[in-house]
Order: sequence, then C-alpha cells, then structure tokens
Amino acid sequence: MKTTLISTLILLMACDRSEKGININNSAPEVVITSHQDGDVVYTDIPTEFTATVTDSNDGFEDLEVQWTMGERVACSFAPPDVNGLTTCNTSLAEGEGEIQVEVRDPQNSTGLAEVTLDLQLSNAPTAEILSPTADGVYYSDEIIEFAATVSDVEDAPEELTISWESSLMGVLSAETMPDSSGNISDFINLSPGEHGITLSVEDTSGKSTSQTVTIMVSGTNATPVCEIQSPASGSFGLEGEMVIFEGIANDADSDSNLLTVEWSSNIDGGLGSSTPNSSGEVTFPYSDLSNNTHVISMTVTDDRGAQCVADTIYSVGSPPSITLTSPSPGDIYTQNDNITFSATVTDNEDQPTELSVEWNSSIDGVFSTTGPNSSDIAQFSSNQLSTGSHSITVTVTDSDGLYSDVLVDIVVNGVPTQPTVSLTPIPAYTTDDLVATASGSTDPDGQPVTYTYEWFLNGNNSGITGSILPNSNTAKGNIWMVRATPTDGITTGPYTEESVTISNSAPTLSGVSISPSAPTTQDTLSCTFTESDADGDPVSTTIEWFINNNLQSSSSSTLAGPFQQGQTVTCRVTPTDGTTSGIASEATVTITNAPPSIASITYSPSAVTTDDILTATVSASDSDGDPITYTFYWSVDDGTGAQLVQTTSTGSFESDSLDGVTHFDRGDTITVEVVANDGNGTATLTSTPLVVGNAPPSAFNVLISPSDPVAGLDDLLCTAQTSDADMDAVVLSYEWTVNGVPSTITADTVPGSQTVNNEVWECAVTPNDGTDDGATASATVTVGANNEGAEGAAFCASAGLTTDSSGNQNTFCLSDEGISGGPVQDSTGNTAQPGSIYIFSPE
Repeated sequence: MKTTLISTLILLMACDRSEKGININNSAPEVVITSHQDGDVVYTDIPTEFTATVTDSNDGFEDLEVQWTMGERVACSFAPPDVNGLTTCNTSLAEGEGEIQVEVRDPQNSTGLAEVTLDLQLSNAPTAEILSPTADGVYYSDEIIEFAATVSDVEDAPEELTISWESSLMGVLSAETMPDSSGNISDFINLSPGEHGITLSVEDTSGKSTSQTVTIMVSGTNATPVCEIQSPASGSFGLEGEMVIFEGIANDADSDSNLLTVEWSSNIDGGLGSSTPNSSGEVTFPYSDLSNNTHVISMTVTDDRGAQCVADTIYSVGSPPSITLTSPSPGDIYTQNDNITFSATVTDNEDQPTELSVEWNSSIDGVFSTTGPNSSDIAQFSSNQLSTGSHSITVTVTDSDGLYSDVLVDIVVNGVPTQPTVSLTPIPAYTTDDLVATASGSTDPDGQPVTYTYEWFLNGNNSGITGSILPNSNTAKGNIWMVRATPTDGITTGPYTEESVTISNSAPTLSGVSISPSAPTTQDTLSCTFTESDADGDPVSTTIEWFINNNLQSSSSSTLAGPFQQGQTVTCRVTPTDGTTSGIASEATVTITNAPPSIASITYSPSAVTTDDILTATVSASDSDGDPITYTFYWSVDDGTGAQLVQTTSTGSFESDSLDGVTHFDRGDTITVEVVANDGNGTATLTSTPLVVGNAPPSAFNVLISPSDPVAGLDDLLCTAQTSDADMDAVVLSYEWTVNGVPSTITADTVPGSQTVNNEVWECAVTPNDGTDDGATASATVTVGANNEGAEGAAFCASAGLTTDSSGNQNTFCLSDEGISGGPVQDSTGNTAQPGSIYIFSPE
C-alpha cells in the first residue's frame, strides 16, 4: 500500500510539472569491470568469474539490469545487480571470446557500457610422470611398493587436479591421490603377484587429462640364489704368491645375475674380496695373496632382498723348489760338436736334494739329461750331442709334493757353412771396368741362410777394400787383383775361396765428334772436332779421314775446304790409338745445304720523298752459290693508324721497284719496303729503314705583269701568278722587284706608277710558301714606255711555249683560242685545256 501511494505521488508530481512545462533530465547508469583489466591472461575452457559494479544517480539498483557478452556470445543475460550494485557472471571462455563487454540499462533504457580485452590463451592438458614403480624394478607381493609421481598444470594449482592410480589386474588403487603444492605424490601399497599395467591419470579443472603407464612384474615371494665354485677343483694346490683364479656360477630366479653381490673368504685369511656376476651368472675372482696353508674358500652370494647362497672349495698353498742356472749363459753360441757344460743350483725348503727330480729339455732334441743335484745342491754335466740350431733349454725341478720350478736359457749350436765357388767379371778386365765378385754354392747344415764377405788383394797385399764390387777407380793397367769370398751364416764363418784377374790395357776412346758448321753450304770450310781420352793415361794419337758421298778424300787434317755441291754428304771419321791398342772409330756426318742469298742493303731514290713523288727502292743482294735471284717487293704505308700493305711487286730478276705517291702516300706517312730475295732453294728478307714522306714545296707559274705596256708615271705595275701545292696547303706569295737589274725596296705585288720611268725594265720575282717550305721562284719582266706606239694589243691563251722568229720576235704557241683563261675549258675543236695567262707583245 505504501509503495503504491508513493508511486501515485510521483506520477502526480510528474504530471503537475509537465503541465507547468518543467523537464527532468535522466542520467545514464554507469558500470565498471572490477575483476579484470585489459591484457589480463585468461585460459580457455576454465570456469572464470567476472564481476563489475554499477551506479545510477536516478534509479535504485533494483531498477537496473546488467548483461555480459563474451565476444559475440551473451554469457549472462540482463539481470539486476545485488543490493550493493555488484554484478557477477561465471562462465568458461572459448577461443575468440577475448573481448568482454558488460552493459547496464535503467528503466528509461539509458545504458552504460564497460569493456576489457583479455589475453586469451588456450588451456593446456596437465603433465604427469611416474617416478615409482619402474619397469626394471623387482617387486614382491609380500612387500609394499612405493607409488610416487609428480604432476603439474599450466593453469591449475597441483591441489586442484584430479588424480587416480589404476592397475590392469586390481583396478582402481587406494594409493594417495592428493599432491602437495609442488605436485609430488607418494604412497606405499601391496600388489598381487603377476604382471601389472600401472596407469596414473590426471585431469585439470577444464577437463583436459593426461595419463602415463608403466608395466611391472610382481613376484609372489623372494627366491634364494643358487651358486657353485667351478674352478679350481677342490683339493687343488698352488705356489705361495701365485695368482689363482676362482671361477663360479651365481643365479637368482627373481632378478638378473648382475644384481647379485658375491663375497669371497678364507677360513684362514678371512675376507678376500668381492666380485659381480655377468649377465649369464658367471663369476671370476683372481687372488694371489693366500697364505701358505690349506684353505676352505667360500663364495657367498646375496640377492637384493638379503637371501644368500654359500659354496666352498678346498685349496692348498705351498712353496716349490728353486733352481738357478749357472751354465750355459743366455745367447751363448757353440760350434757343432763343441763340448757344452750344463750346471744349475737346485734347493727345496721341505725336500732333500736326492728327493728332487731334474729334467733337461731342448726345444730341438727333447729331454737330453735327467742329471739331478748332488749333496751340495749342484746339478752339473757336459754334452756335445746337441743338434745344430737355436735351442731353448728348459731345466725343470719337481719336489715330492709335485710343486716345480723351471728356468729357460737360449743357446745356439751352429753348423759351419761349406766352401763356396766364386767368379770375377768381366774377363778380360780393363781400368774402366768395375770388378764384380759373385760367390755361391755354400750350404749351412742347420739351414741358416748363408751370406758372403769379400776382401780384395792388390798384387798379393790386402787393400782394405770390402764388398762384392771393386770400383774401377782403384784399378790400373797391369794390376793383379784377387778377391777372397768367405761364407757366413751370421754366426760362424766357413772356409773361403779366392779368384784373381790381371787388368788389361784399355783402348783409347773418343767423345763429341762433330762437324762445324752443322748445316754447311757450298762455300764453307768444314772443321772436325772431338775429345780423345785413355783410361790408362796413355798418350793418344788420332787419324782423320774425310769422305764425300762415301768417297775418301785426300785431306787428313781436321778441316776440309769447299766448294761443295748441294746435297753432298760429308763425313769425318776419327780413329784413336794409344800406341798399343786402337780404339773404336767415331764419325760425324753433315749434308751440304743451299746457301741462301744475302741482301746487303736497300736504297731509296729520291732519298727524301714528298707527296706525288715516285719513290724507287733498289736492293743489293748476292748468292754465294751463284744461283739466280728473283725479288719480291712488299710496300707498306703507315698513316699513323698502323702499317698497311699497299703494293706487292714480283720483279723477277729486276733489283728495283717504284711506288707512286699520287696513289699511295701523303705527307707524314711512313713508308717501308720488305724485299724477299729467292734463289730457288732459300730466301733472304730485309726490311728497309722507314722513310717519312716530307712536305711538298708549293709552285708558282704563269707570272704576269700588267699592263703589258705601262705608261711611265701613270700606270701601276701589278704582278700576278698562279700557284699549286701537292699537299693542298694554302700558298702565300712573296714579291721582289728589281729595276734595271737593281733590287728595289718594293715587296708588294704592285709598283706605283709614280715610281716608273720610261725605258725602265721592271722584273717581278714571285716566291710561293705553303707555311712550311718555299717553292721555286718564278719571274716576269716588263719595259715601261717601250714602243708604245707599236704595241699591237694583248690577249690571253693556254700557252704551250715560246719561239723566236727570224726577226727576233717571240711568239706564243697556244693550245686554245686566245682570250681563254681561268679553269679547265674546251676549245672549239673539243680539246680540254688547263690554261695559264700569258701576255703577247709584238713590237714593230
């Protein structure tokens, strides 16, 4: 009733305010997520609690509604918060739901939002490791077995994990399943006999699980080991300090043999030591410190549960007799049938000398004596009956208990090798020969390999030289050398054999026989050279014979003069002699070859050449055989880019050839000519000295002075000329004027008319220059005021020359019509002319 009344009052107030035009602004609610912040790590599939607080200045908490959205999934639908404005949503997040949003709304549908973005990671399965029992452990049903493991989980604490143990034979086991804070589990339980598959299962709060299984064998009860000493046999004995090897067998039905422990002991000496059986149960125990007594040796075998097996054997330890061999000594060598003394000192701590037995044994002859010790403990005798060879002599002494000692000595009874045969080579022998001795045929009665030693005697005296070879440096003509060969088997020498030889005279020898020159021509003189020698040091003389085509020549000197003919073979044969013996003749042969022509020189004409010149090269050559020579000229021109072959001329026997500059060379080019002279069998080649093309001087021609009939004091004299330059250079003219034969000061092309006088003869001399050289000077003359009244006029033509008639007048022969001047033209008859100007003057 109270609530309804309050609501009615609020409604009336609202209506009243509305009527009065008053608006009330509604404030939107607010929400804040308190359980998580941006970047917090949350694992998928793990139940997680999310919390937030809401506020609203207009509405009470009971009028508000809150909804939680995880990614795109509504995890908790709209519901009011609690009375403190706290809202909670419990859920597990899936992959992709890391964006968390909470929304609050009031009755007026005003809303507030809050969001966090989490680091959402996939949850992991827990891990588990069984520490005990293990697959190689030995277990029994009447003994408790430890169950131990360690578990962990990335997301959950160890105590939040669900754990169980299970046996394939007994089902779920009652072993401890609550790990400590470190994830360790430990408990002890009994298992029934048989093969068990033990499985440890672990599950985390997200439902992920892990298991690990181990298979073990559980025996009913522990079996006692089985053991036996197999060697040495019971009742055996040995020497004091001697190593004895005890061998046995130890097995256990419940465990591997190598897990058993074995202890060895003596009823006299106590504990001796321990050993471990191998996987087959075989036991070995070496021991050398048993005291001098009879022992009961016990082998005690214990398994891992303490069950034992004991095996015994009886073994006695005593002292054998001793023996010291005094003769023969190790390595002694005796000759066959030598009398050998054998002697030893023999003692025993328990027995008298007469109670000891001694045996002398040879590795070749077997037992050859049983001589024992006398009352003074000495066993001694002599023998010459041992066979030849290397003997190992063993002396064994045995006491009444059967204990024995022995001693060993090696000696040699050597057989003597038989006498050999020996030969010397070469026969006959000269001072140039090494003497070689070869011995053979010796045998050794005991089969030892036989070698030989050699001694050399000169004229009956020992030279001190040994070895099977006597170097020829030790021999001289007339020496008598004897060799003694002695056989040996490495131990003993046998009877020797001797052989002798007298050194014979050595024939002289020649070396290096040769004829020079080695490739002679028809005009050469041949020389025969050689080196003679004599091994005996005798003076050597020689005879020389010359043969041409195997025909003996009269010359016996070391030279043979020509002339010869091509193709002839000339042989020099030399025979040495030392006055006693002639040596082997040696010879050398050469073949007469063609003498190629010889080029002495190449000359140029002209010696200085310019553009448009014709250059002539002349060769001077000869042939010593008198063969006719033909010539080939190879002209090359280098314009600075590299020499180019421009003309090849085979002139036959002509010794000159020309190269036209109009076609082939210009100023600055370098000209060379290579001339090959050929006599039909051989050639000679010579290249000329390079010739550089010089500057071609310019020329001036058709010099004219105009006017041809100057008036004194009035007409200027103008000197003109035509020019040319083979190198196409620009030509500059210089002028010199003379008047009546006297040089004037005028150097220009014009003489002012004011400086002329009647009857003066003016001559204009023109000199061309191309910038490098001056050309030849050309001139023309004119007479001032000379017979002006009789002048018949002037004309130009392409002149051919001048003649003088019977009256003394000069006339011009024209190649073209008068009046033609300038460049190339054709006259009325069709002739082409290069005109030059000339003035024709014919006085009355």
